[in-house]
Amino acid sequence: MAEMTPCGAMFEVLKRRGGMPNREVAELLLSNRPLSDGRSPHSRITDRTWVSRFVVHAPMGSLQERYFCDWGLGARRLYDRLRSTRRQLTSEQVVELVLDEPERVMEQALEAHRQGATLYRNALERLSQAPGSSAGERAEVLLVLLVAAGCSGSAARAVAYASEYASSAFGMRAATPAPAVVDLGTPAAEEARPLGLLRVRDGLVDGDPSWVDPTSDGVEVGALALGEDDVTEVGADVSGRHLRLRCEDGRWLACDLGSSNGTVLVGGADGSESPLEAGEEVEVHPGDALRLGASTTFVLLEGVPREASA
Repeated sequence: MAEMTPCGAMFEVLKRRGGMPNREVAELLLSNRPLSDGRSPHSRITDRTWVSRFVVHAPMGSLQERYFCDWGLGARRLYDRLRSTRRQLTSEQVVELVLDEPERVMEQALEAHRQGATLYRNALERLSQAPGSSAGERAEVLLVLLVAAGCSGSAARAVAYASEYASSAFGMRAATPAPAVVDLGTPAAEEARPLGLLRVRDGLVDGDPSWVDPTSDGVEVGALALGEDDVTEVGADVSGRHLRLRCEDGRWLACDLGSSNGTVLVGGADGSESPLEAGEEVEVHPGDALRLGASTTFVLLEGVPREASA
């Protein structure tokens, strides 16, 4: 049986946790714009076979975004329906619905199709704690994130859309949690060709390195970094866009992007600690470590990515 797609996960979350049948969700999300045959997707909501085959259970890559109305409009409709006298969900309950604990259906679907489950979870957690926002604002923005992920099948597009919506509609920014437990590692090395970022937790290697090609434009490290090669496997106190790493004239440069909890460069040779000033590039070398906030440490190493050496 095929893995559930993000669109199928969206319908599943709203059915399982919101009590909304697929037809009701389709009624709120499908577009009134006519297709090539003159009929709109919305006009087909009574055709259960069409809705199931071409929307709810459409294979990944075959779902057409033109079937849906504007994602923000669709999310507001869902919010109003969930809050109506018929269902009477509070704003807090709508937030819990989208957070989808412990099932995490949307994350599982994104993970199965390599569409950024970690990025989606980071956005969920931070938008649900946005400072200065009301429960109603958070509920609406989280529904926007869910709908955008389901309709696009992409965590990166969903996070970008929801972040812009939150900012323009409510002046709302995702929260970066306070620092957690300090974590440090400082192996020695020399210089770099491709540069690897190897996460170390409690002095132990955690996962494979993330490689940065010196001929690329560099990468960003952060909980909500959106680039294809950006690094999002970070702790809770790392900012959405925390650090940039790039190569120029054979030198690797790191720049803190104005993060909430700061970046510290730990020298591989002597263990010296130097906080990075926001916006200022500092040269780094293999064997150095970069500590982001207090929870996340990356050791820099020189090597050849496994794919390139195969």
